[in-house]
Amino acid sequence: MTDNRKSAVALIAGSLGGLVTMATHPVAHGSMTTEQVAHLMSLSGVAHSLAMVSTLLLFLGAFGLTQSIARADRIAFAGIITFSLACVAVLVATAVSGFIVPSIMERMAQDAADAAHQWRIVTFSIFQINQAFSRIYSVAASIAIILWSVSALRNGGFARGIAVYGSIISPLIILGIVVGHLRMDVHGMAAVVLGQAIWFILVGSQLWSRPGA
Repeated sequence: MTDNRKSAVALIAGSLGGLVTMATHPVAHGSMTTEQVAHLMSLSGVAHSLAMVSTLLLFLGAFGLTQSIARADRIAFAGIITFSLACVAVLVATAVSGFIVPSIMERMAQDAADAAHQWRIVTFSIFQINQAFSRIYSVAASIAIILWSVSALRNGGFARGIAVYGSIISPLIILGIVVGHLRMDVHGMAAVVLGQAIWFILVGSQLWSRPGA
């Protein structure tokens, strides 16, 4: 299998993994019993473990993509550097959402009822950390897609239509986050993942069909 096809598999598999993660992402609803929290922890661990593996696959695919389209102007190289920042941020957000918050909720469910207010403050604070890193990922990954798309528009590398799509959807994601219209809750993050996954899958299909190393 050529390097391009390996990168294609990584991009497509990572994107599909991200979509499955968002489709199966558990959501807490108000006060929960110890048994409900335990079930939530189990689902959350599986979903967010998949998210971590998917992120690593996306990075591997993005690295191969960069090697494939890199030119002397270094635009594609700037894309992979920016995407590296995005991957670190989303791994932090995933760890917080998938493992830290459920553990806090478990302790909260076991503690006395009169301590619930303090636990809610702790949970809210940790949630804000998750939100911050989710925004960093969404913006940095969008910038990376813009850079790769601009590189393709300037120098070729994949279809012009895909590059145009990346140059349109990514600024829209960034704008939505900046103005506050796109929140980093489950639905908002799902929208980000879907918009970016379409681009990665289309690019992956182009790499798969490309001849050569």
